[in-house]
Amino acid sequence: MEKILRVIGKILLIMVIVAFVPIVFPKLLGYQSYNVISGSMEPTIPVGSIVYVKPVDFSEISEGDIISFEAGASVVTHRVESIDESQMLITTKGDANETVDFTPVAYTNVLGKAEKYFPIMGNVAAFISEPVGKIVAIVMVLVGAILSSVGEKSKKKKADEDEPEKKKKSGLNPKIILFTGLVIVFGSVAGFLFIYMGYQKSNDLYNNLNEKYVNLSETNQQWYDMMDVDVSSLQAINPDVIGWLYVEGTDISYPILYSGDDDKYLRMTMDGESATAGSIFLEGYNLPNFADSHNVIYGHNMRNLSMFGSLKFYKTDDNYLQEHKYFQIITADKKYRYEIFSYFDTDAASWVYGVPYSDSDEFGDYISELLNHSYKDIEIGKDLTSKDKVTTLSTCSTSGRRFTVHGYLCETY
Repeated sequence: MEKILRVIGKILLIMVIVAFVPIVFPKLLGYQSYNVISGSMEPTIPVGSIVYVKPVDFSEISEGDIISFEAGASVVTHRVESIDESQMLITTKGDANETVDFTPVAYTNVLGKAEKYFPIMGNVAAFISEPVGKIVAIVMVLVGAILSSVGEKSKKKKADEDEPEKKKKSGLNPKIILFTGLVIVFGSVAGFLFIYMGYQKSNDLYNNLNEKYVNLSETNQQWYDMMDVDVSSLQAINPDVIGWLYVEGTDISYPILYSGDDDKYLRMTMDGESATAGSIFLEGYNLPNFADSHNVIYGHNMRNLSMFGSLKFYKTDDNYLQEHKYFQIITADKKYRYEIFSYFDTDAASWVYGVPYSDSDEFGDYISELLNHSYKDIEIGKDLTSKDKVTTLSTCSTSGRRFTVHGYLCETY
């Protein structure tokens, strides 16, 4: 019986090590790993796979390669269809998609070439990156350590008495397994705590900004009196601040950053600190004064509902839209109010992210597509034309795609 328990203990420890090794060790070799959560590359790369990506020079990328790149606040892994060497632009396409991605990828947004990918391991990595997964791993290590040591003392004593001169047989040392398991698990837990501290740091920063630079009134009044923001003072702290976003009646109240790319503020706060939550930022191809007919604003879908984490309620709560149908963009000299007319999930490299647009038949068709794809038939959207201006709020979706909320400019003050 003791032998069986020891075997079970070793199996538990080995399972934990096997689960963590594909995440930890490739980083030592210069690879980054990403979980595949959409089916755009099936059957080559199934949903739930883990992809290992290594940075490469532009000259090393060829047609047919699979690359990972940043698309707004997301990471996409698609195949290279063609390359514009003069502009350093790459046209990509998912193997399962019928058409190429809407927007070519600038080399500056390329994370690297996907050199290896393995099915299922992405789901495993996603699970153990969650708090529940880490707790399960710790429990498995502790139980495995206890079981693998059952009867070890009596076994050692008996071996010493019966065969004092006999050289011990070589085998898998449970102490080494235990030590390796503990290092990996507690190293991962330390990483989790680091991320949690980053969450807290971001929350503290934005709470302080709201307290110091934002005046929010809850009394019934005109929409433009709901919130006042000292944008000029924020710009003195960081010139990349172009405005403030407020979704009426929610906790989405953040500065909007603009750097001309989709990378700088992906994992950086407005005060220049590295943070998982990053910042709310405007698409790099947009004009920073919101003059385009279509603007895209990105934000992470944080588990603690910060940043754009609460946007998911539009599709999970039937009454949420009625109670939160407006959002505002407040700049140093103007206030813009948008009414939501469409929301739905889409691919990370979708046509939805097309910018910039102007008053044209093409933009009129674009608005029609937004209405056609909307999860809810919103009456106000039927009156929109190409003369209207639209702003899209985009975040990651639990469905493995991207969730987008679209509002049209209904009032300016």
